[in-house]
Amino acid sequence: MTEMRIVFHIGMGKTGTTSIQHALANSTTALANQKSAYMGMWFDAIDPAYGGLQGFSRFVGEADEKKILSAEVFHRYLVDRAEKEGIETYIFSNEGLFQAGPQLELFFSTLQAQGLSISFVVYLRDPRAWLPSAYTQWAIRHKTNEGPVQDFPTAARRLITQYQMIRFWRENFGTALKVKPFDSSLDVIQDFAGILGLDLPKSDTRRLERAEPADTLLRAMFNTRFQDKVLPDEFDRFVTNSSSAPPPSLQDMAKRCFNHQAAEEIIAEKRELFEYIRDNIGFDFFDEEPRPSNLPDDTELQRRVIDYLVEVTFDQAQRLKRLERLIYDHMGK
Repeated sequence: MTEMRIVFHIGMGKTGTTSIQHALANSTTALANQKSAYMGMWFDAIDPAYGGLQGFSRFVGEADEKKILSAEVFHRYLVDRAEKEGIETYIFSNEGLFQAGPQLELFFSTLQAQGLSISFVVYLRDPRAWLPSAYTQWAIRHKTNEGPVQDFPTAARRLITQYQMIRFWRENFGTALKVKPFDSSLDVIQDFAGILGLDLPKSDTRRLERAEPADTLLRAMFNTRFQDKVLPDEFDRFVTNSSSAPPPSLQDMAKRCFNHQAAEEIIAEKRELFEYIRDNIGFDFFDEEPRPSNLPDDTELQRRVIDYLVEVTFDQAQRLKRLERLIYDHMGK
């Protein structure tokens, strides 16, 4: 049998990962015709309990002995499936792997010891572009900190540490690691297909396009009311005033959300890290020009917020009417 291989696409987040995953999930036949298979994002092939986001966290947190056993179970699964279906290339994509590297080192090294050809693909993005995108995703849409929505400098200093993981991957799996640059002009699906040496159908659809500032601002205004972390779907399900506190200032929240001028200062604070990336990976982000903050026009922002609120109001009205009808039907009226 031809040598079997598995390619792990490990991130970073906000570098087209959702587009790649969507393309792979919708290319089952095309991949099968090339003796390849996409395994998804989760390790439920090892144990169904490892499926989904919570299952992934459970898998990452397992004891070392369980990691070794999981690697052996996973390898047997790959071999058995390859023999039955003729698969030569497996593809796994989860941006969470980039940050989970140290916890999963034993799992991956055990896979390698089984004789499996294993490689890792990671995309790195200029932090000037990545930080605003990551801030919107993990400080506003998905509030990952306790307390109110943080301003950009506070959250960005927390988020920029994600770049630290490139050290781990290079120093522990350097020969199996491929690092690629990402920017918004890149057709990341076709670029990834080229790395795999496979053909993937072209797509004109980009996943998770940048949200409108009005939507981002409303989510920030909503999420900042809660002390705990807030998932994105909380806003979708509960667009309501659940706090007795006075509403935050829309103008102040806009400045907090869209003023990214501190990016250069934050990057400079991590100069040693990006010098490491320049000297060892070959990406010199210091050559890039500073990017101005794209502050939305106040008048246009207010207009779009009103547009959103009108839609939200109509939607809530329809939901209430349906609820009333259900209650009346239940009471036999």
